Amino acid sequence: MTIDTTIHVHKNILEILNKRAEATGMARTCIIKLLMQRVMKSSQKMIKAYSRIKYQQRDTKDNWYRLHISVTEYEYEYYLDMRKFFKMSVSYILAFAVWKYLDDIVNELLNGNKNTDNYFFRNYILIKETLDGIVRWQIYWGIDPQILNMPSPHAYCETPTL
Repeated sequence: MTIDTTIHVHKNILEILNKRAEATGMARTCIIKLLMQRVMKSSQKMIKAYSRIKYQQRDTKDNWYRLHISVTEYEYEYYLDMRKFFKMSVSYILAFAVWKYLDDIVNELLNGNKNTDNYFFRNYILIKETLDGIVRWQIYWGIDPQILNMPSPHAYCETPTL
């Protein structure tokens, strides 16, 4: 299942994405997904607590574009988690990723690493447990071997099938 959503992208970021998509021959959405995946890999450094969500710097209305993207339900949940844990809007996370990681990704693609897999987020697990009226949520961005042996008839787990 896919979810259609929008993000606000500054015209400078959009121009860079368009040029890199053309240079690599990949769809812009695929490059966006690669960028978000790269940010997620550095998540240990990005997590913040007890602060407000940060947004991109303001600019005039004509410098912003509403970019429509189609993502899997797992990607969508990842992006919402990233927003929550990094304390940055999804659009700001994308802008950060363009400045920090896009050149590396483009170089990898142009040097033969054409990983066009659209299912980057394979191991997203969400578990809800209620004990004595207290709700506990566990979010996994990857497979924890202990979970595989954890029988819980009340747990809600979702992992995409490929």
